[in-house]
Amino acid sequence: MARSVPAPGKEPPPVEKDLTTDDRLGLDKFEADEEPFIVVETEKCTTCALKPCLSVCPAQVYRWEDGQLRYNIEGCIELGACTIVCDKLGNGAIRWSYPRGGKGVEFAYG
Repeated sequence: MARSVPAPGKEPPPVEKDLTTDDRLGLDKFEADEEPFIVVETEKCTTCALKPCLSVCPAQVYRWEDGQLRYNIEGCIELGACTIVCDKLGNGAIRWSYPRGGKGVEFAYG
């Protein structure tokens, strides 16, 4: 098993433990940008039959609560799959772009 150097201020997980996706995501750092890099026209989501963003995002940025889409961009790992599936299978409500330089996710482990 290859060992990685953790980000400053992060404790490395025990070597004998296999890291789950949730373990790895919990070690990532996120630097918020003043400009939102994900914008969702949530009114379009109420008529979306499949709501593919709910299942494609490994960071669970999107959730369905009280009959409407809610999202938190601070958990985004910048995969971009949400905007693709929303455009192809959903109602085209998600506009996504990479955060500006130096902002967004910084991965502790690859």
